[in-house]
Amino acid sequence: MFKRFILLALLVASCGKPPATPKAKPLLLVSIAPYRFLTEQIAGPDFEVKTVVPMAANPHSFEPTSHQVTKMGEGLVWFRIGEPFENKILPVLNKHNPKLIVQDLRDGISLIEEVHELSCKQCSMDHLDRHIWMSPKLAAQQAALIEKTLSKQFPEMQEQFAKNLENLSLQLIALDLEIHEILKPIVKRTLLVSHPAFAYFCKEYNFTQLSVEYEGKDPRPKHLEQILQEAVSQSMEIALALPQYNNKGAQLIAEKIHVPIHLIDPYSSNYFEMMRKLAHLIADPYAN
Repeated sequence: MFKRFILLALLVASCGKPPATPKAKPLLLVSIAPYRFLTEQIAGPDFEVKTVVPMAANPHSFEPTSHQVTKMGEGLVWFRIGEPFENKILPVLNKHNPKLIVQDLRDGISLIEEVHELSCKQCSMDHLDRHIWMSPKLAAQQAALIEKTLSKQFPEMQEQFAKNLENLSLQLIALDLEIHEILKPIVKRTLLVSHPAFAYFCKEYNFTQLSVEYEGKDPRPKHLEQILQEAVSQSMEIALALPQYNNKGAQLIAEKIHVPIHLIDPYSSNYFEMMRKLAHLIADPYAN
């Protein structure tokens, strides 16, 4: 009887214990969503990866709140890309978290210098294009830098990071070959775009982009007329709108030259799906 009482008491005591709090995963930060995907692929499930810029926001004009900056201070590594807000908050982050490792994913990349008419003053003061991930080959190069940075900070997981990088690199090589195959029938083409986010894609696959946006601002009537004349002269077949930007100018010109306009989000976290969608849209703009 006494033994039964002891067992019952232990059972009640164990039931009354609060559940153990799960250990927080190490936090990794990325400025924009495409790099969240790349970082998650390399870091694996033992890490939490957060994007600083919300999905619907324009990363070139984004300004984080004080609360968001405070939450960023909990990160161990931040993979930045050169957005304007980064330099503004970096001193604050360094003050609150001196141990934060900041890695610029532009390092080692030969950046494209933006044509003056297409340059986005919100993007950078140096007129260097930062939409690097739009080339799978360059995305693979950046993935290698992510792996190198993580391996240095978490050497006990270096072998796993290297294995994950190898798998991701093979997928990126396959993606690049797939896009080349999809676009093989297309002999050059100019893309009418609402924002000049496609320079690296165009360089890789032999296209050009004509941006309606002018120096990072909505176009004025005179500039719209110039873009319209150029669009007519180049016999365009497709226009691309981006959800983060004003697309009225691109829509207007697309209507005037009678070409379909399609919504594409270069900042999507679903990198492979976005890149394939873009390739198929260019290959067949009139497909449903």
